Amino acid sequence: MARFRLRFLLQEVDLRQSETTIGRSPDCHITIEDPLVSREHARLILADGEASVADLGSRNGTLVNGERITGLRALRDGDRIRIGTQEFVLSRLSDGPQSPTRRTGFLTRCASCSTPYPEEAPACPTCGGTVKVDEDTMSGAVPTDPSNWPLQLLVEVLTRATANERWPDVERLLARCRSNVDQRVAAGQALDVTRLAAIGQACCAFAAENGDPGWVRWLLSVHSALALTPTPQFVDGLEALPSSIRTAIASEAWALADSLRQRADTGGVGERLESLAARSPG
Repeated sequence: MARFRLRFLLQEVDLRQSETTIGRSPDCHITIEDPLVSREHARLILADGEASVADLGSRNGTLVNGERITGLRALRDGDRIRIGTQEFVLSRLSDGPQSPTRRTGFLTRCASCSTPYPEEAPACPTCGGTVKVDEDTMSGAVPTDPSNWPLQLLVEVLTRATANERWPDVERLLARCRSNVDQRVAAGQALDVTRLAAIGQACCAFAAENGDPGWVRWLLSVHSALALTPTPQFVDGLEALPSSIRTAIASEAWALADSLRQRADTGGVGERLESLAARSPG
């Protein structure tokens, strides 16, 4: 008799009942605190030794292996189910004398991009790499992960929400990104400037739409605290802001430019920040 487990965020859940509902509601079997997850988002169904998933009319949809599903979708061992910012991996376990014993509850880490994923998977689901870090991680243990997988998922959804101009969702997702980033800054952990640039695009878009410079000022301060050179794309977004927003962020722009002044490898970013602050009205 086949058994199934669902793995997510370095944890796993045994699927024992015939139906498992996933959503934001506390009444669901698996509750996800995510603004892009509907109250009752998707349902996993076990019947006759097989597993399937159905979207429950959610606003943002359910994806299996990157493809948005309609109706009932049969699942195979190792299939990836994306709901909001969370990615679940279905694991099929077989009992019986003819079935090999499989270890469960273990993840490995990709040697190329550091993404954690189930060790029985043939390749990394993010970059396709097949070289694994030689270490075991029990489910439920959260190691120091330089790839910052939760932030990567948040940034992906934030980018889509910004492109679709869903501003309440953008603000909620920015708050979650800020919590993640601030924790890493306090712990002295590294951050990927390309992800910060993606967050920066959302900050600039939100500021331009709502006239609120707070998110931009925060992200400039993060760059200053970590002595990070912002990407030219982030600076492009800053320069395109309305003059009132540029005035509001002038002090943070000056502070970051000052921290970069002694560095010779900024590609002109420091000078652009100084110019941006200097030409702000007021």
